[in-house]
Amino acid sequence: MLLLGAGILLSTLADRLVGGTLGSALSLAALWGGMLAAIILAFVRSRPRMLLRFHPFDLIYGLALGILLRIAQGFLEIAGTSTASWPAAGTLDGSLPASFWFDGVLAPVVIAPLLEEFFFRAVLLVAIFTAVRRMTDSRVWAGFAAIVATTLLFAGLHLVFDTYTWWSVVALGLVGLVCAGLVVATSRIWGAVLTHIVFNGILVGMLLVGTLGA
Repeated sequence: MLLLGAGILLSTLADRLVGGTLGSALSLAALWGGMLAAIILAFVRSRPRMLLRFHPFDLIYGLALGILLRIAQGFLEIAGTSTASWPAAGTLDGSLPASFWFDGVLAPVVIAPLLEEFFFRAVLLVAIFTAVRRMTDSRVWAGFAAIVATTLLFAGLHLVFDTYTWWSVVALGLVGLVCAGLVVATSRIWGAVLTHIVFNGILVGMLLVGTLGA
């Protein structure tokens, strides 16, 4: 958590003091750097035996749950706005800016899901689960505490850097709950990672379709 806190602080400073495109890039690098450092440190010290094992069911979980979560987000948006608009990205002279392929595709679909799932679910969730299990000798309470705590922290991190509507916050919470629940239920990380990738990837796909259609 200290490394994440340092990443958040440096990220905020870079965004406010530098500003512009460079500030945004430095801000993102600082945040990701803090998370990556925490992941590396945790995995050097110890790694749960089954956590990195891949099972074909993880692919099924990722596809099915990622799609269901995106559908749920759509219904939540309709409930909040009484309508649902198809997303579209801004263009320059009719074309997507070159930075879009990193900022709008690679970052949200690959890098962010991997870092966030490994930090929140492979590091924090496992640490909280282990600590509560030792204190209570109960797998149920340990799982409950780990799921709730990491979901709140996951949503809280996003709220630090952006303004969200209530339905977006609920959707974030659902993603956190589902991904954390998957890790607790399966003792593997890849179902959560793929769920997050599919959830974000669907939005990016919709964004590209909406932009091309516009």
